[in-house]
Amino acid sequence: MDFSDLIAKRRTPRIFRVTRKLNIPDLISHVTQRAAGKEPLFVEDKDYLVMLGLLKEISQSYSLQMYAFSLMPNHVHLLFGLTEDNLYGAMRDLFFRYVLWFNRKYERKGHLFGGPYRQSVCLDDSYLLAASLYIHLNPVRAQLAEEPKNYHWSSCRLYTLTDPPKSFINSQFILTMLSDDLPQARETYRVLLKEGAQINSGEVLEEERSIRDFAFFSHQKIGS
Repeated sequence: MDFSDLIAKRRTPRIFRVTRKLNIPDLISHVTQRAAGKEPLFVEDKDYLVMLGLLKEISQSYSLQMYAFSLMPNHVHLLFGLTEDNLYGAMRDLFFRYVLWFNRKYERKGHLFGGPYRQSVCLDDSYLLAASLYIHLNPVRAQLAEEPKNYHWSSCRLYTLTDPPKSFINSQFILTMLSDDLPQARETYRVLLKEGAQINSGEVLEEERSIRDFAFFSHQKIGS
């Protein structure tokens, strides 16, 4: 399969989990990383802030186009595009530096993460929107917030606020799929979050049937 051609055409209506990491410029990835067992990745607010600082620094150092994120107590979701073939270095740097900081702070040793990070790739606008919505709905599904915009440790408010603060997150990339008029796009995104919360999607982006259901919903909204 010629992934470079698929990425350029963006015509394959799929998102899929790859067994071997794909490291191709212009590829859009949904990366997840989980704690080992029931260990937490974040214990207090300072921990989230350190990860956010590292994420911003790594995005700039490796020229990543960061589109969305959600930092959960025991796992993280990142949605970003590569501009260079530097996925391995960027993710290694991000997660290794956080482990060093976390272990030093809490006087612990050993592994923090439960294994290598997992990568899914988006080759279609519907699946890219589905990934963004799912990432922002994750705290609600985990009962950490009643509404996605109320969760502090995600990029959701950059998509939904009328006048969002400046950020290294490029929310416009996905919002303009909905409308060239950004206020209208933000309103549509708020509606999609509300409607998407009603989908019984299970482990979206991990189970093939759930992926199809959630992306079909997104495809309808893009086309409407």
